[in-house]
Amino acid sequence: MTVGTPLMENLLQPLGLIWAGALILGIRCVGRRKFGGAAWAFATAAFIHAIGGTPLGAWLLADLERPYVLPTRSVVPADAVVMLGGTHSSTRFGWLPFNLADSGDRVLVALEMVRLGKAPALVLGGSYYEAGNQRRPDSELLLAWIQAWHLPAGRVHLLGTCSDTHDEAERTARLARTNGWHRILVVSTAAHLRRADATFRKTGLDVQPVGCDFIGLDRMSSKGQWLWVPRLDGFLLVNTWMHEEIGWIYYQLKGWA
Repeated sequence: MTVGTPLMENLLQPLGLIWAGALILGIRCVGRRKFGGAAWAFATAAFIHAIGGTPLGAWLLADLERPYVLPTRSVVPADAVVMLGGTHSSTRFGWLPFNLADSGDRVLVALEMVRLGKAPALVLGGSYYEAGNQRRPDSELLLAWIQAWHLPAGRVHLLGTCSDTHDEAERTARLARTNGWHRILVVSTAAHLRRADATFRKTGLDVQPVGCDFIGLDRMSSKGQWLWVPRLDGFLLVNTWMHEEIGWIYYQLKGWA
């Protein structure tokens, strides 16, 4: 539900209030001739606006996503579709045993690849969820849903409890050797695919990345990217970009990508 105009709605958000407070503080400092304090206040307001009131975050993410925009017809058939984890969390209170996360599109795109006949097998990555005193692979929750809905998933394989993308790549490589797979489709958030693609290739697999969640490109193509009052959205996009950039450097230093 919106409250008044978009400008007023943004001002009533926590980030908008902090930004407005920094501006007011800066103006008060100028009135009291405390120019050092005014400089800090205005610099804080400018920093918040640069990230939350401009398309900076969308532009940074779009740069990571752009190489993975491809039409469905260009996806060459493979032996298996591998969906990377991070798509959901468990819940005891909903109609389904899981809540989809922002990267939940990975589930739908991976199933779509199987439905389109791009591969006969589906591999589900992921971490774990708590079941009493035990940790269980959270991919089990997706498998139960797929089976209950009779979704076209082909032969489904679970990677178990994985700690990160490198762990998923290593387990997929072992699974591929066991099943005689040579080519796989890796489905993940587009901004994550540079790291995922390099990590899976490092194991010797023939990989075609399939992207989803093109958040940056979608934002860049929409209106209203420049705002008078900043919003938290821009910080979330920059946070995602920083996570991928730092992760890319870390994986390279570890020799994983």
